[in-house]
Amino acid sequence: MGASDLDRPRDAATATSSAATPTGGALRDEIPDREALSEESGDRPGADASGSSRRKRWVALAAVLLAVLGIYSIIAFSVASRVQEMAIRMALGSQRAAIVRLILESGAKLAAVGCVLGLGGALAASGLLRSLLFGVSPFDPMVLTLAVIGILLLAVAASALPALRAASINPMQALRGE
Repeated sequence: MGASDLDRPRDAATATSSAATPTGGALRDEIPDREALSEESGDRPGADASGSSRRKRWVALAAVLLAVLGIYSIIAFSVASRVQEMAIRMALGSQRAAIVRLILESGAKLAAVGCVLGLGGALAASGLLRSLLFGVSPFDPMVLTLAVIGILLLAVAASALPALRAASINPMQALRGE
């Protein structure tokens, strides 16, 4: 040990590791510190964690968008195939608000069935979900309730455009057309 080694303060872990190595603390001096590397590269220590979180948010947003587009397309197809029924209802005196309500209820029923099936699937796959959830239990009632409410609201919103389109059809043109 040289004079410089005696002057350097050491904790118990450094003392035992430098005593066990033949070169003493020389090897430790040559390895750059993690903080020094992150300062040189301009990265912050948790940068890769926030990137992963950002990717997860984009995947979640894409999943919600696909769900809304799926609900919209099913309701729009249903409305397009029931144009004559809507025309007959309107010709017999049904109000446009009743037609809109009928289509919105149809979308809400579809979403409710999807939510029940989704909750069942989430409970069945809770073992797999545990690894993806941090700080939240797969059976957290608040999270599950908010997810169901969110999907129901998005389903009703996705059903609004086909419902307004169904309410604006001209009964005479729809009945003559087919």
